[in-house]
Amino acid sequence: MSESESEPRLAEGLHPVESGFVRFFVHLATTLGLPRSVGEIFGFLFASEVPVPFDEVVARLGISKGSASQGLRLLTKIGAVSQVYVPRDRRTFYVAETRMRQLFSSALRESLRPHLEGNSRLVAQLEESIEAHATTLGDNAGHYRSRAASLRAWNEKALILLPLLDKLFSLPAPFFPLGFLGGSSEEPSPDEKP
Repeated sequence: MSESESEPRLAEGLHPVESGFVRFFVHLATTLGLPRSVGEIFGFLFASEVPVPFDEVVARLGISKGSASQGLRLLTKIGAVSQVYVPRDRRTFYVAETRMRQLFSSALRESLRPHLEGNSRLVAQLEESIEAHATTLGDNAGHYRSRAASLRAWNEKALILLPLLDKLFSLPAPFFPLGFLGGSSEEPSPDEKP
């Protein structure tokens, strides 16, 4: 299969440069297990210089109103997109969050934490199932208990790390240790260089 055949097809209403941004975020979204339309919407809004109304998102991307509504709702919930007011226009307009630290921090709070908390319930159910079937599991019961204990420990450690990661992402740029996630992209002035 050629590279062009493996590339996702993009809406014809986009400029080639906009398509490049969309392609980048479609790839990222599908890598993270999110719907393709979420990547398309975020990529289009990220590339836009001005706030974009809902109907333009639908028309320019060639997606259904349902996909656009669902994608924008998810992106708004995790803080990746905001609704903005445009004077003398009654439509709802959207802009993309461009600060990577803010995106990561919001995603941690809104997306990852509920999954990890849900995992805690799943591990508890798994442990109950192991105990309920201990006699039929025989010698394997100990192995399964050990594996379930590992899952519980991993999940608990991840839940402990979330507040620390959130604090890390909320540090001001000069103190933020991972400059590529939100620090200034500008070159330091000559007197700031070592």
